[in-house]
Amino acid sequence: MADLNQDLYMIGFKVVEIIVYIFCAVTIYRKKKEYILNKTYFISLLGWAVYIIFDAILFPVGHYESADLIFANLFRDIAVCAGGVLAFGFLFASIIIRYGEAKAKETKTLLLVVGGYFAFAIPTVIFDTIVREVKDSVPVVHTDFNIPSAIMIVAQILIYLIAIIQLMSIYRRIDDKSEKRRVLYFILGCLFIAIGVLFFVLLGLLNLGDIAWLTGPIGHIIWIFAPIFILIGTRKS
Repeated sequence: MADLNQDLYMIGFKVVEIIVYIFCAVTIYRKKKEYILNKTYFISLLGWAVYIIFDAILFPVGHYESADLIFANLFRDIAVCAGGVLAFGFLFASIIIRYGEAKAKETKTLLLVVGGYFAFAIPTVIFDTIVREVKDSVPVVHTDFNIPSAIMIVAQILIYLIAIIQLMSIYRRIDDKSEKRRVLYFILGCLFIAIGVLFFVLLGLLNLGDIAWLTGPIGHIIWIFAPIFILIGTRKS
């Protein structure tokens, strides 16, 4: 939970994160080798940039809206849908790396990934809401933590874990040190996103809003490492 000053304070850190993600995404997209894999990471990282853009906007907006928070919740819906693009994009990338482009482009694989995305996005849009309340006489805007939204968070983390497991599987079978290092960077990129999500979940459970000025930047710094590792991995191609 955070008041208006905290939400405005966080915008600067989120802007830095947005810039890093867009820079890494565009740099990866411009590479000629492994076009499908690089395009997948490009779309994934852009999806996260869109998520952070709306995340930076929606909380300050929520402080000025009427009680129903129409725009804040609309922005939240867009944000979580964009954030889901990164989760399932990373999953799709792990399939490309482990099984190859031909397997990844099979109809069955595409239906599984796209269907999984909508199975995640639709319930999240329905149950994930922004609320405003008064805490110690100070208005705060935050996401409403409930059982359905908790299930969606767990599902998101599981997607990252599946992607990491896929990458770990191929990592153990690679003998070439350069290729092994590449896959390790992809694993770290996925891992840092998952760690960041778990970090913010833990903060919410522990109700550490009083030190959000410190924990907020830490969480976003964790997320900033993800695209950097992915970019380094693609540079090994």
